[in-house]
Amino acid sequence: MNCRVCSSDLLPLLRKNGYEVLKCGNCGFGQVDVTANEITGFYDHAYFAGERAEFSQQEDCEARPEHRYWIEQNLSRLAEKRTPRVLEIGPGLGVPLGSYFQRCHPEMEFAAIEISEYACERLSMRGFNVFKGRVTETATIDACRGRFDLIYGVEVIEHDPEPHGFVSAVYQMLRPGGWAAFTTGNIDGLMARWNRDRWYYLDPPAHLSYFTPKAVRHVFDAEGFENVSVGRYGFKYIALKLRTHLPGILRLAHLSNISTGMSIAAQRPSL
Repeated sequence: MNCRVCSSDLLPLLRKNGYEVLKCGNCGFGQVDVTANEITGFYDHAYFAGERAEFSQQEDCEARPEHRYWIEQNLSRLAEKRTPRVLEIGPGLGVPLGSYFQRCHPEMEFAAIEISEYACERLSMRGFNVFKGRVTETATIDACRGRFDLIYGVEVIEHDPEPHGFVSAVYQMLRPGGWAAFTTGNIDGLMARWNRDRWYYLDPPAHLSYFTPKAVRHVFDAEGFENVSVGRYGFKYIALKLRTHLPGILRLAHLSNISTGMSIAAQRPSL
């Protein structure tokens, strides 16, 4: 088996939840030998209730300030010539940002892609336009092809075992000039390396793909994106910035590589 990002050789890293995590000796990408078909049905009510992963979600929670800051920063990248069309990948039960769009940006066309049948039912009941299935499915891509100005996902790309297929699908769903934005964990961050198997982000089979800044750039560049940026900081550091107004806190977190999270932005080239 080779790296799913750069095809280089893999080395054993550790075992977690009965699964072996392998790490690429070139780009640092970490992966678990589980396919999408093997986790069909994993994302049911029990998953969202926190019974199957280090995660739970309620339908009545509000978007935190750091989430609002992040999404508004990404909306500000868009051209002002038209009302944006926005697509969220993997919103789960539709919070926190889906509800934020309903309340604060009702003029925007908002839609979602969600793999969970249970979550799709809950989203539809709340008035969301939702496409059911994996991002990489042909029917999903065709339904969304070239429609959206911003496609984003909060802690979602680590759930998909096909990084190139996932990013390629996002590219095809964007309008020319549109932006993709994602947050995920950084397996090369100091906190990840220090905690090893105690790193909370290591959570197979929920999390199957573990990115590094180098791996992110490799995938997005290979799939045709430009203006790829990787901020080595997560929501914890955005929250610290907003609470304290400390100048340069995000830059410091980026340079120190201490953060658990990463913030990714990339643009589909204009015609």
